[in-house]
Amino acid sequence: MIDVILPDLPERELALLSEETPQPTGPRLAGRVILGGPVALPVTAELVGPDPDLLDFLRTEADNAVYHLVHLSVTCARDTPGPVLHSVNLDVTLTAEPVRRGGTVFQPVAWSMTPRQLTGQAVAGAAERAAHLGPRLGFRHGVPTAYGERVWLEARRELRSDPGWEIRRTSAVRIDGTYRLAMVVRAPRAAVSRAAVAVGATVREGHTLRRFRHELADPLRLAAPR
Repeated sequence: MIDVILPDLPERELALLSEETPQPTGPRLAGRVILGGPVALPVTAELVGPDPDLLDFLRTEADNAVYHLVHLSVTCARDTPGPVLHSVNLDVTLTAEPVRRGGTVFQPVAWSMTPRQLTGQAVAGAAERAAHLGPRLGFRHGVPTAYGERVWLEARRELRSDPGWEIRRTSAVRIDGTYRLAMVVRAPRAAVSRAAVAVGATVREGHTLRRFRHELADPLRLAAPR
């Protein structure tokens, strides 16, 4: 197992457009969500070198696949005037194009994601500074969720090309503070891979839930290891 220090991330404040009237002149949700990243780091032999098992796994995959660490964060401001945040979603779309014309490749997938689940027993808004990579480049997770506990942060669609996380307001936890997120992406070696990111949010106004969304214009290119 190795510890990976999560890097400082460039941040941008998002103005999410209404999904009901998504025109630029329609309603917006501004000043409530800040996105950090995304930033990608190739998983190299130097990175996993301290763990012989991880190094062997990387070598067995070397002919077909490469791996990337993708880091993001979401910061939510609870005290900003406006409706209460009910949920926040971060969605990633992974794609790959062959390097040579006519080539075929498999689609990248979220090989492992962290956090996988957080419950009311965790500290909301805590920003972890390290992630732990164990066997086969999978993140090591903490104590499993106990029966009956309300999950307020959850990784979704692991091992697929459309992974993401959902942060939910519960009776015990409000959406507030910074949430650090990371995934290991398995991608084809003979391809140019990219990660497109979108952020959604729902707010409650009385008994009505209103949905907003922002899609980053430029997908993140996942640079192949040298």
